[in-house]
Amino acid sequence: IGKANLLLLFVVFGLLMDMDDLFISFGFRINDTPTILRLFIIFQYIFSPYNTVLDFLMTVLSRKFEFQADAFAAKLGYKDYLKSALVTLLKDNLSFPVCDWLYSMFNHSHPPLLERLSAIDKCKTD
Repeated sequence: IGKANLLLLFVVFGLLMDMDDLFISFGFRINDTPTILRLFIIFQYIFSPYNTVLDFLMTVLSRKFEFQADAFAAKLGYKDYLKSALVTLLKDNLSFPVCDWLYSMFNHSHPPLLERLSAIDKCKTD
């Protein structure tokens, strides 16, 4: 995912670099914009919404992997050990176990403890 993202950024940057209308809209004259300013404008203003969406998608993917790892451990028969370890981590890190689900979805790469414990309890062991 990271390499594809980097390739996309360079391709789009290469296309936008020579768009004089874009830089005129920021108050620069044609062919008078230094390359470093073109770089700054493109990455700061043009790619900002793209990076926000990509960061959200990467967070969702990371949370999905956490739930999958918890389910795998539960299927191996380590459900109680995993729950105990998660509670111990919460205590050691002095984390607060309750947070808004929407805030958590956007800002935390790992699901909160209560969500993880609930998901672990729903897992079937073979």
